[in-house]
Amino acid sequence: MPLSFEVIPNSRKLIIISICFLIYTILFFQYFNLQVVNYQKYKRQSEDNSIRKLTISAPRGIIYDRSGIPLVDNMPIYEVKVRPIDVTGEFDYSILSSELNFKEEELKSKILKAKNSGAKFYPQLLKRHIDFEVISRLSENKLNLPGLLFTELPARIYPSEARLTHILGYLRTVSEEFLANAPEELKYDRDDIHGSVGIELNYESSLRGKNGFEYHLVDNRGIDHGILLDETRISPEKGKPLYLTIDHDLQVLVENLLENHIGTIICSNPLNGDISAIASSPDYDLNSFVGPIPMNLWNNWNTDEKRPLFNRALNGLYPPGSTLKLAAAAMMMETKKVTPNWKVNCGGVYNFGNRQYHCWKEDGHGQINLKDAIKYSCNIYFYQLIQYYDVDEWAEFMAEFGFGEKTDIDLKFEKKGIIPDRKYLNNKYTSRGWAEGNLLSFVLGQGDVLTTPLQVLHMVNLIATNGIAGKLRLTNIKPLEFDTLSYSDRTWTFLDNAMWHVVNGEKGTGENAKPEVGTARGKTGTAENPHGEPHSWFTGYSTLKNGEKISVAIIVENGGKGSQVAAPIAKTIFNHFGSLSND
Repeated sequence: MPLSFEVIPNSRKLIIISICFLIYTILFFQYFNLQVVNYQKYKRQSEDNSIRKLTISAPRGIIYDRSGIPLVDNMPIYEVKVRPIDVTGEFDYSILSSELNFKEEELKSKILKAKNSGAKFYPQLLKRHIDFEVISRLSENKLNLPGLLFTELPARIYPSEARLTHILGYLRTVSEEFLANAPEELKYDRDDIHGSVGIELNYESSLRGKNGFEYHLVDNRGIDHGILLDETRISPEKGKPLYLTIDHDLQVLVENLLENHIGTIICSNPLNGDISAIASSPDYDLNSFVGPIPMNLWNNWNTDEKRPLFNRALNGLYPPGSTLKLAAAAMMMETKKVTPNWKVNCGGVYNFGNRQYHCWKEDGHGQINLKDAIKYSCNIYFYQLIQYYDVDEWAEFMAEFGFGEKTDIDLKFEKKGIIPDRKYLNNKYTSRGWAEGNLLSFVLGQGDVLTTPLQVLHMVNLIATNGIAGKLRLTNIKPLEFDTLSYSDRTWTFLDNAMWHVVNGEKGTGENAKPEVGTARGKTGTAENPHGEPHSWFTGYSTLKNGEKISVAIIVENGGKGSQVAAPIAKTIFNHFGSLSND
């Protein structure tokens, strides 16, 4: 059967084409009307009721001492921002420049530059830490300041008498570099603040909290008409509180004891490693960081030869002087190359090679054993003792006490110090540039030997606990861990007894550290310093009848003899500790 095709009459074709043409014509004119004729009208209408999402800054967690005394709190401050895209010709730069104390031309240039850049939609920070009175006056003139925004955010205040300057740290505005490297989960925005150093930095993720947000109605002139109540508001989550191991009253005491000195004092509980007080002097006023730091003040801090920004407890590298004799004595006890009763005749001078090495006591100590060598801090005894060891053997024992390694206290940027071994000396001096005579300086904590005060404290904590000392920590967030040193009971008993005689024995170098309550053990040190007077050291611990202990490491730069300067400071601390048992 042949195929057939229905032929559409020309009249019907014409009708269909006409209808299609009519539809397309209507659509075209509608589009033209919207996009060309009435574009500005509809653009204005859409902008009349624009909605903006604004961030609500979360308060940071409060920092307390171990008893709940607030060391760091928050207070509200205000900042002024401008959204460049909303700035119109009606913007009154004179009002804003007068209130913010800016030059009008500089302010105008900054805003217009942002408006002509890719940042025109992002609120630009003009000034932070604005008085509420200024905010109020600017609010009264908001019709003349389209695009201006006000934000309330928390700032740090320091209500405590205990300053803890180098430990607490301060906050800074995030930089582009910081944003590029910040953890994604913390979700920083431009102009956010973050912990820059100290505890504020180390526990940033805990203290920071989570920002909230709310929606505001903004008209086509950039004027903020307030919160939209029918939109979801997310409240900010406050940062978690943080409790330090610091004892507020003891902290105030050690800060006062350092008031007229350059140096550091650290106190701890050797049984668990909790730092009960830590101070570095000179320090600076943390309140200076609440607002913009004047450039002249910042420059003064950075150029001051006393280095107030420098944390001496964490980063100070010092020759430990005679405090290191304690570790050398432990080496002697453990290796048994000589016995504690081995005697040396100290005549004030020791000849080695073509050089003479001197004792601090010019006429010498006479016949002396190990206990008395520690009690009187005799140099000649240790000069002769170290002849039984090579530099690597000595360095290994120093490392067992933690020297040359970080203590891993919960603060960043801790220094490791230097305990020279053969490899170190070969690299620095070449194999022909040093001799075994270098070891005579090392055993006295001099020469290339450099330690931090934290390391010296850790050494004495190991002695105070018979080799089971808590790792140093400033918060209980850091888990309780222990450093162990498996020496014989004979060694620990000997060191404890020798240090007792330093403080309590007749003419012991640490007799000025003897407290009225409890008993104390210790070791003085007078570290030679090529840049001036010797540094004054004392390290030791006090024990009460109930078994409680406190340990200290004290260094006073250019203070002279440890027995005369650092030891009396230790006595004051021990007496304070002892007085608590009578409360």
